[in-house]
Amino acid sequence: MTVNEWLAQAKDLEAKIANSVGDARYELHQQLHRALENIRVHGGSVPAHLRNLDLELVDEEVEDSFDNMPI
Repeated sequence: MTVNEWLAQAKDLEAKIANSVGDARYELHQQLHRALENIRVHGGSVPAHLRNLDLELVDEEVEDSFDNMPI
């Protein structure tokens, strides 16, 4: 795939993530993260809003992992 195709896929995933919850959101985030990595590997520049979304989703996953810890 080309950088432009990876960018198009990442933007499509961004829209799907906005309307997802739970495990579906987690799986979509994994796909988004791989797409962003492929953009970088192929010499492209990842738009800031997609980088920020990736980081926000990582934060969500970290917080969710603490919600399941016994006290």
